Amino acid sequence: MRCGTVKSHDDTAVLDTHSKEISVTNSQAPETLIIRNARFPKRGSALLETATVVVTNGVVTEILPANSPTLHATSSASTHVIEADGRVAMPGFIDAHSHAEGALHRDEVEHGLLRQGVTGVVIGQDGVSFAPTTPESAPLNERYFSAINGPLPLGYENGMSIANVLSHFSRATRLNAAMLVPAGTVRSAVTGFAQDPLTERQRDEAAQLVRDALTEGAVGISLGLEYVPGGFADPKELATYASIAAEEQVPLVAHVRGYELAAPGGLGECIDLAKVSGAPLHISHLHAPADIALPIIDQARHDGVDITFDSYPYHRGNTILAMLALPPELQQGGPQRTLDALADRSQRAALIADWFPTIEPLYEKLTVSVAAHRDWAWAEGKRLGDIAEKAGLSTAETICEMLVATELGVGAVVNHAANHDSENLRTIANHEAHMGGSDGIYLGSHPHPRGWGSFARMLRRHVIDWKDWNWADAADHLSHRAADRFGFGNRGRAEIGSVADFVLVDPESLNDAATYESPTLPAHGMMEVTVTGTSALSGGKLTQFTPGRAIRRSSRRRAL
Repeated sequence: MRCGTVKSHDDTAVLDTHSKEISVTNSQAPETLIIRNARFPKRGSALLETATVVVTNGVVTEILPANSPTLHATSSASTHVIEADGRVAMPGFIDAHSHAEGALHRDEVEHGLLRQGVTGVVIGQDGVSFAPTTPESAPLNERYFSAINGPLPLGYENGMSIANVLSHFSRATRLNAAMLVPAGTVRSAVTGFAQDPLTERQRDEAAQLVRDALTEGAVGISLGLEYVPGGFADPKELATYASIAAEEQVPLVAHVRGYELAAPGGLGECIDLAKVSGAPLHISHLHAPADIALPIIDQARHDGVDITFDSYPYHRGNTILAMLALPPELQQGGPQRTLDALADRSQRAALIADWFPTIEPLYEKLTVSVAAHRDWAWAEGKRLGDIAEKAGLSTAETICEMLVATELGVGAVVNHAANHDSENLRTIANHEAHMGGSDGIYLGSHPHPRGWGSFARMLRRHVIDWKDWNWADAADHLSHRAADRFGFGNRGRAEIGSVADFVLVDPESLNDAATYESPTLPAHGMMEVTVTGTSALSGGKLTQFTPGRAIRRSSRRRAL
């Protein structure tokens, strides 16, 4: 790292690829960081205050008036100075819903996240993740969710604990990571992918796994009620998770059983759980007509439910093809049973005759994002109907063939209902219970652009274009609310003792660049990002430092 004053460009060696830019630096991060003449959001005000912030060992230690001299301003091996030149210093953004557990450590993904100003992610979403798993359940979860989370980290093929996951990420990536304990993964560790209700003994076993995971540092409990095996949970099992969330006062984070026009039923089920148990409730990736969903949330808040939600600023969704295209009962027993059924000629014929005609309206809405097999990689980025035509098969046969060849490793972008337009997205994002999330999935050659553009798009639209938010509002929506909800602590504020996760924003060049056609283009306007007081992105390029921390529940009130 060059000492003295660092502007938006440096003269270090650079390796550039399509979306991967690495700025090679020295191995030792400076102990002192100075961000000079930045404009900081003022809590409770539309005004920006210009100041110089001095950071020592990752924590803000001095706040000085604009243009004031600093004791550390001279060149020193232990000092890094960033000239903000009037750019806006925002708190590092926290992605409240991310599937980055299989993607952090990859430079191109970390680059895409940092270029949006994202410095923290909440993983373990939708009830399915890497932990807590056993030697028997780990491969089941990995295969079923392979098109979302990707493969288990090397060395953990026989299972992971929450403690393993958090240790795997701490100081080994450029971003902070907090993890939820996924209830579907817990269920699979207890009883595999069986559809039968858990017995009392099994519920006790599941409850102990959840409590152990929270002790190890998980910051909440996630439900995936449209996925298996979490979707097989009966009311007694769901009440078990909700009661633990209430007891421990951690959020119950729910991918509900139905979005869009089905949202009232899905929201109602989880709100009832929260009312009975007293659990804090967080709704994942709220995708529904605002005039239907928001009154339900407002009524729940009026009734005393502690409820929040996240959303992303795109019309289309992204998930695994198996969840969209196969009946849940076919997925009972685990991925291999599902694959065996699809490969069996008589069972496939029955599906094509009886099941697939019921989902034909879905076909035209799907574009394949990842098809994890060399014989089907060409299908990535293409619409399902076009894939079938090129393959010379019916659409139903194409679905079956792709799922069998990839061992369920197919993801799809879903074009939602036409009434889910920009004004609807805007209304949802302006709600006081809203926080930013991307639902980012980082697999395949043609992923959804939300993983590369969500936070830049929200910031640009709401602050610059629509003027719905001032900069302090944006800090709340995109950082502070998630920090409070998921235990990230005091980060990104111009306050003594705040952890120095900051992103410098140039309002004039701020914009997202990723599109459905070119989904991995990095955003513009956020070229300097610090994580725990260390430069993670400099001049728009990655540094070699890995200052990211594992955010553990046990340390949620500590500065670091």
